[in-house]
Amino acid sequence: MAGIAACAWRLPMIALRPHLVDQCLKEGESRDTAPIVVVGVLTSDTLVSKPIPMHADPEIRLQLGQLVVRVENVLRGRVADRTLVIYYFTWAGGFDGPRPLGFWDPGSRRILWLRKDAGVFRTACDGSDHCTMAVDSGAHRRYRADPLKPVDYAVADILLTRGESSISEIRFARNIAAGSPGPEEYLIVKYRRLAMTESPPLKTAACVWLWIWGHEPALTDAASGAMRDADCRCVPISDGNPNCRPAR
Repeated sequence: MAGIAACAWRLPMIALRPHLVDQCLKEGESRDTAPIVVVGVLTSDTLVSKPIPMHADPEIRLQLGQLVVRVENVLRGRVADRTLVIYYFTWAGGFDGPRPLGFWDPGSRRILWLRKDAGVFRTACDGSDHCTMAVDSGAHRRYRADPLKPVDYAVADILLTRGESSISEIRFARNIAAGSPGPEEYLIVKYRRLAMTESPPLKTAACVWLWIWGHEPALTDAASGAMRDADCRCVPISDGNPNCRPAR
């Protein structure tokens, strides 16, 4: 695995690492049940074990990683410190399927779904990465999640709102195009605002989502109204996907 191989040179053996059992193939462990959700900047990422057998299938080998995160926002749960040490298991060697944990760069910003185990923090998933998300919208240090709403509202706020720091417009546009969890009616509001206020690449990505939801019967009125407000000009092309060229 290219990403893991690139990290192999930084493989110190830590004698007192926690005793953790991987969650691969384990039912009931997912980001939906994670008690802690944070947004933070990854300051270091180190592999802290030699390859070990996966608990559910010893034929498959895993490596334990140690991630250090500088926390900017707590979206669910509580954390006492603003710097967290987080453990995760990733595939050792080749893989076939979804992107594994560990395919990120130090200095990047992510949303992480976490839980506590053996006195330490660990990701809510192991192996394939379905419990972290890249944040390319910048920092949102003043943002406070509404504890009375599901956490997906806060996730949408972070992913679909321009933050305080300088960002890559191209990466932010890709982030928007990738979509966000959250109630569709709320996401329509977020995409409407992006389409009305942002630069052409971001507007286009937001208009595409509004066009898609405009074809859902329950969402047609809200999405079509948002497209009119934002002056989204979308036409289907030969493969059925929309071409949304901003008018301004």
